[in-house]
Amino acid sequence: MKKILLLTAMFLVALTAGAQTYNNPSQNSNDSRVKITKVERTSDATIVYLKYTSNSANAWSRIDAYPYLKDEATGKKYQATDALNFKWGVKYKGGNTTFKIEFPPLPKSTSRVTFREAAGVENPFIVSNISLPVNGQQKKSAQTNAKKQTSSGGSSKTYNNPKQTTNNKSIRVVKVIRTKEYTIVHFTYNLGNYNALKMNTAKMSLVDDDTETVYKAVKPLNFQNDQAYHGNPTFKVQFKALPRSVSVVRFRETSKDNSYLTWSVKIQLPPPANSQHKNNNNNKTVNINVY
Repeated sequence: MKKILLLTAMFLVALTAGAQTYNNPSQNSNDSRVKITKVERTSDATIVYLKYTSNSANAWSRIDAYPYLKDEATGKKYQATDALNFKWGVKYKGGNTTFKIEFPPLPKSTSRVTFREAAGVENPFIVSNISLPVNGQQKKSAQTNAKKQTSSGGSSKTYNNPKQTTNNKSIRVVKVIRTKEYTIVHFTYNLGNYNALKMNTAKMSLVDDDTETVYKAVKPLNFQNDQAYHGNPTFKVQFKALPRSVSVVRFRETSKDNSYLTWSVKIQLPPPANSQHKNNNNNKTVNINVY
């Protein structure tokens, strides 16, 4: 009897050893009402918990067959295999509904995925950049990245919620991060609840206001180019590191053929504290003027 219990216990341990649970992973949703609250990952399946929240008394939601997960590194798609606590295409009333969806198991190397409703669905739910760090090292990775950003003699500089004026009330720059390795611009584009927006970093650049040197965007960090986004998303765009001498830049977007500007933001970025030119106002919030 003891041997049977021991074997059963060993079997259960082996079965769950490879299981990983990610609660409230970092993500970027195209709809503020939609959030991935949990992802369970085993050798047999991937279970995604998608929550729909609304304050409307007449709210309803549904998931059509079959949504998919896309590995953001390889582009491979994994179509849903089962609806575990609901039925495909059925409307569920209420502003607090959680859909439990089963997908095939993901490769161990997969660390970031996008959830998307079935092809052909009008205004589909899309949740991109869902973080599933390998071996559950989310905290460790965050700490490592933080150390990288603040290393090199404290050369990292972050400008949070700077004051600004704009010719487009929908646009707001919420953060600029400047290090020896890169420059990252965080900005929001408020579309309301009914419009959609597509961003493309190929049209974005930073321009040195003094020398007119152009620094093209390197890559999008939390969104995909030419993918439709709704609501009030925050876009993060990475550029190459700016020279220390640069103190004013224009963050801009041009048309596809570069014939005109769609918007332009003039940003004041005082040099880091350890640069040759000392500035007693380096620790103050930076003003951003939009033209």
